[in-house]
Amino acid sequence: MNIEFANKFYSTLGLNENAAATSGTWADMRGDGGQLGLHIAEAQTRNVDAGAVELQFTTDENLENTAKRLRDAGYVPSEIMDENFGRYLTVQDPDGYLIQVNELDEEFSNLSYETRESAALK
Repeated sequence: MNIEFANKFYSTLGLNENAAATSGTWADMRGDGGQLGLHIAEAQTRNVDAGAVELQFTTDENLENTAKRLRDAGYVPSEIMDENFGRYLTVQDPDGYLIQVNELDEEFSNLSYETRESAALK
């Protein structure tokens, strides 16, 4: 995988590349609420553990808009799921890792992850 494919994917999710801090195997991606560092290791094949790690992002954008932007960029987001802890979609990044995008739900925004997850299990 090269860094350009990863940059394109994460840019679609609303992160912007800090070009001054980017090299051939490293990208510094910035968003309003923080940043993501991407380090692409040299590998001959796709990650054998793809899918073993799931990154989760939270957005204040309507998920229908996020899904449309992903589809327009050539990615395949899941259907939007509506659970008792909120709405989310999933999509695979260029390396095959599953990314979950949660829609910000003000009702749950001040609760800990553990509290939200325990509510989901009830």
